[in-house]
Amino acid sequence: MYKLLDNKIVYMVSDEVKGEVDFNINGDSANIYHTYVDGDLRGQGIASELVKRAFEYLEENNYKIKFSCSYAKKWAIKNGKIIG
Repeated sequence: MYKLLDNKIVYMVSDEVKGEVDFNINGDSANIYHTYVDGDLRGQGIASELVKRAFEYLEENNYKIKFSCSYAKKWAIKNGKIIG
């Protein structure tokens, strides 16, 4: 289950956080700075879904999105959200 908590979106299994994407909000800008998925769940598209949901939330709320997380930046380029 995916859930928005404060400045992060988490992936939970049995009430335990197994993945997350973290972002800071400063005025009208948001910086996605960290993506993590537990090792036993990697390769299942969870990180991609976390970043997608973060983008949806931030875009819906009209934030300018920046990156210090390389995974999120690569995802944004791959999915046409930004031009490399």
